[in-house]
Order: sequence, then C-alpha cells, then structure tokens
Amino acid sequence: MIEQWINQYKLTGLFNGLEDEEILGLMPCFMAVEKTMAKGDILFQAGEAQSSIGIVVQGEIHIQKEDFAGRRFLVNVLTAGDMFGEVSAFANINKWANTVLAGADSVVIFIKTERISKPCCRVCKAHQLLVENMLRIVAGKALHMNSRINYLKLRGMREKIASFLLQQIANSGRSTFDLQMNREALADYLNVSRPSMSRELGRMKDEGVIDFYRSSFVVKDVEALKLMI
Repeated sequence: MIEQWINQYKLTGLFNGLEDEEILGLMPCFMAVEKTMAKGDILFQAGEAQSSIGIVVQGEIHIQKEDFAGRRFLVNVLTAGDMFGEVSAFANINKWANTVLAGADSVVIFIKTERISKPCCRVCKAHQLLVENMLRIVAGKALHMNSRINYLKLRGMREKIASFLLQQIANSGRSTFDLQMNREALADYLNVSRPSMSRELGRMKDEGVIDFYRSSFVVKDVEALKLMI
C-alpha cells in the first residue's frame, strides 16, 4: 500500500513543510506506483527511457556506471528515504543516466516526472512547495557529485580513504559513525580494488589512526588523517 510508507516519504526532503494528508493527497496526482524487487534485480539500464523518479522506502538501491571495458563504477548507495533519478529527469534528456539495481531486497515508489513539474490537479499550494523542495534537492545532489569528484582526483589509496573518512566526520559531527555501504560498495565508490583497500584500512588500524568493525568506524586520530591528504 502506498500509504504505509508515509514516514519514508518525509525523509526525502521532497515533502518538507507538508502534512501527512497533503503528501498522501499528492500521490494519486503523481500516479505513484509501488515496486518490489529482489537483490540483484536491475531496475533500469543506463540509456533506457526515463519517465519517473524513484523513492526508496525499503532495502538498498545501487546507482552505478560502467566504462567501455565493462568495469563497474559505483556512483551511490541509497537506503530508505533516498530519491534517485531527479537530476536526469529535470535535465530533459529523458533517459536514465546510470544503471539502477537492487543491492538488497527492496521496495521503491515511482512517481511520474511530468506530474511534478506540471500544476497539481488536487493540492496546488502543496505542489508549489514541493517544487521548491525539489530545486533544493537537485542543487544538493550537484554539490554531492562535486565532492565525489574530489575523491576521484586523489591518486593514492590512503589519500582517498582519509578524505572519505574526514567527510563522514564532517557529515555526522562525530568521530564514530556507521557507513551505509559494505566494503565492496565502498571500494567501488572510491574506485579502488577491495583487497588493496582492506589492506590499507588494516594498516591504518594498526597505526592507531582508526578502528572499525564491519561498517562501524572510529577515527582515533583526526590530525593524522588530515596529514594523509
């Protein structure tokens, strides 16, 4: 049922300032559709026609690119409350810019792109606020991609890891945090090999700079991290 995911909708930022009733009132206008998928299922291939935007309400969705040699490059890992497809949707290219697949058993709500940009059929005031929210989200995604490019410009493994961990501290405001992605996804995100990354993380742990268990990290020496970049 579309209605049961109301709390996840509110996590996206798309519906900031709207009451629950207003959010649910917009869903018929958006022609919202719920889709369930299993881990590994491909939702869209890069280049396929796009007519909707996705809201993750359960599970994990991976956004990835592939180069001409077929190598995978992870762009982002999304969990409940995250959206995808909004940047390409409003770039007016009408195609998915990246491949979208399920990193775990997942549920996604799809809303029609044209129903966001056109006047709402039922809740006009709410729709106007929603368009303003969407502009902020798209701008935020652009800033995120700029940050991602900074990782890719770094050549050394240690530089990339240190820069990434410092960004997590900046985002969370704490030196202890949990990553949304596993080691394989993190290696793809940083565009490095997983074994080499794991070895480097182990060295940094032995040096007393960081500690970790699975996806939980503790940065024990922030200044040492800064000197690695």
